Amino acid sequence: MKFGFKFSKIVRQMWFLPAVFSLVAIATASAARYSAFLLPEELPLEVSQNAIETILTIVATSMLTVATFALATMVSAFFGAAQGTTPRAVRLIAEDRAAQAPISIFIGSFLFSIVGIIALSSGFYSASGRLILFGATILVVGLLVGALIRWINKIPSIGQVGETIKRMETATSGAFDEIARRPLLGCLKTTAAAEKGVPLHASRIGYVQHVQPDELQSIAEECDLLIHISARPGVYVTAIRPLVLVDGVVTDAVAEKIRAAFILGRDRTFDHDPRFGLIVLGEIASRALSPGINDPGTAINVIQTHVRILTDWFNGEADANHDCEHDRVSIVPILPEQILHDAFRAIARDGADNVEVCLKLFEALEAIHAVAPCRFDAPIAHFAEDALERVRGAMSHQRDLRVVEAAAEWLHGRRGLHDPEP
Repeated sequence: MKFGFKFSKIVRQMWFLPAVFSLVAIATASAARYSAFLLPEELPLEVSQNAIETILTIVATSMLTVATFALATMVSAFFGAAQGTTPRAVRLIAEDRAAQAPISIFIGSFLFSIVGIIALSSGFYSASGRLILFGATILVVGLLVGALIRWINKIPSIGQVGETIKRMETATSGAFDEIARRPLLGCLKTTAAAEKGVPLHASRIGYVQHVQPDELQSIAEECDLLIHISARPGVYVTAIRPLVLVDGVVTDAVAEKIRAAFILGRDRTFDHDPRFGLIVLGEIASRALSPGINDPGTAINVIQTHVRILTDWFNGEADANHDCEHDRVSIVPILPEQILHDAFRAIARDGADNVEVCLKLFEALEAIHAVAPCRFDAPIAHFAEDALERVRGAMSHQRDLRVVEAAAEWLHGRRGLHDPEP
């Protein structure tokens, strides 16, 4: 499981797909010689070396220029996304397969052509090998045409705010889907370790990116321990923030095994950390509400995105698997208060003087409450009260203020909100 997590990170790196296409291109050019025996000695068609070399030269020269241009476009998209949204979103743009695939084909075609030209010049191919190489070249040209069309279609959306929000929604929804299926990762909600366990800290400071409860369960069974995971993925572990609390005798060797069940890194990831996605979306909205940009429409888009993500999460939890697979391991749950603060606190703070944003914010709180009233009753009441307090302190136009307060009327009385003092 740990290997799968690390491998998935490598596969999504921007260099991985071009490297794979390059190896395939080199292997294809080389295989044309060694697969020549598949053809009969008497060929119905003989392709001259000059004809193939001319085509490969054209592909090599053009693809070098196209690949350079495509990479320059990606760099510009990264810069634009960092400036227009948030630097935390650049990673998702770099992992976009729709953008990586055409660039990979450009680079792979360039290497295929270079290898083919070198091999032809050295007399590497027989007549049958040249025919196979010619067929492979035609196939490469067809792939290039398709890649160019996809790249032209992709260029207008790379790094755009709306496209970045969509990719953020996809990544965050994926993390929430995983949490919806297994809210506690197959662990207990609490054990004796959570109350009287001894803290075990990481050997270095960093963000928890991945945790393996099955390994912790095996360690707990083997050493007769109870383990409480106090650092879910996304937590920054330090000298005062332990990884786990352990009830039982822990030797140095056992402590190292427990630490090995966690993957730490310098940055948070979107894979198993749904709160991070909400925070980054909130950063996009906060940037849009800054005086220099003044784009409340983007903030409203983020609010609506949050509602979709959380609604899907609540609906998915109805079919969640609550079976306890690890009876010696418990984990701290994700609290509704944390979800609300991650999703909406930055928007409530920076959009408190914007009537349109405030109206959509209270509409979102009402929609979330309607989907999960039992879990979000008190948290939404407290958050809405804080948001109204911000609005009353920031909004100077009294008529706008009354409109926002009217939008929050559904919360009054039964949700614990109070009217402003005269």
